[in-house]
Amino acid sequence: MSDQKPYRSKDEWFALIQECRSSGLTDAQWCLSHGISRHSLNSAIKRLKRCSYTIPSRKPLDVYDLTPSKQDVVKVDIVPDVQPSKETVPIAAPHIDNSHMIEITFGDIHISLSNGADPVLVSKTLSLLRSYA
Repeated sequence: MSDQKPYRSKDEWFALIQECRSSGLTDAQWCLSHGISRHSLNSAIKRLKRCSYTIPSRKPLDVYDLTPSKQDVVKVDIVPDVQPSKETVPIAAPHIDNSHMIEITFGDIHISLSNGADPVLVSKTLSLLRSYA
């Protein structure tokens, strides 16, 4: 097999240069990811400029832009939640009231909080109780 580089026409090089310059990568990064030598790209740019092609300019580097120049794609396997078998889930006795999750007794004050209690209201209530302690 030959190590000879493929011949590309002026129009093919122009399309490659446009792709490079619009990719958001530097010329060096783009060349590395596409298997094209930087020297070949620069030579093609010079040739096309001599033939009156309008070459897109490089995007100026923004030293304050911390976003990656190329986003990686990562495969994520989504595994369904494992439901415990029915044997391990205790069945509540019908006579027990399970409508609340927390019970607070403070002197003769008794507070029962349900799962859907407003967190702001709970916080204010507990702050008020602390002031009486």
